Amino acid sequence: MPELAPALEVLGLVPRPSVLALPVLQDLPRHDLGPTQVLCYSGRPVAQVDSYVGARLVEVLDACGLSERPRSELKRCVVVAQGNDGYQAIFSWNELYNSTIGEKALVLYEKNGAPLEAHLGRICLISANDARLGPRHLRGLSQVVVKML
Repeated sequence: MPELAPALEVLGLVPRPSVLALPVLQDLPRHDLGPTQVLCYSGRPVAQVDSYVGARLVEVLDACGLSERPRSELKRCVVVAQGNDGYQAIFSWNELYNSTIGEKALVLYEKNGAPLEAHLGRICLISANDARLGPRHLRGLSQVVVKML
């Protein structure tokens, strides 16, 4: 049985729930973080890379129509990203769209000029403007769900 191509499922309160295959993510505007050090919550170094490349999480959400929803609803939304292992990273709409966090919350597909290594999954997530990147560095990103509080 052939291996399925990596894809990201975007669900919840988006007007156009979608399954975005890797080539679709790669067609979104490309953002390169450059040299990046990933620290766990305790401050211990986890990884040092020359370059991570991906699409902004906000651009992924907007490709599914999130910004078309009424602003009064958006202000009450949270975005829950989930990896294949069940690990979750949570963002508020305000963090993503009204702060510097959103500028570098990326859905990654490339590391150091090559596809991501198997242990990261073909698609992962990082919130590079966090003080400690580890807690929202999600491996094997498989699903993003928008929920209203």
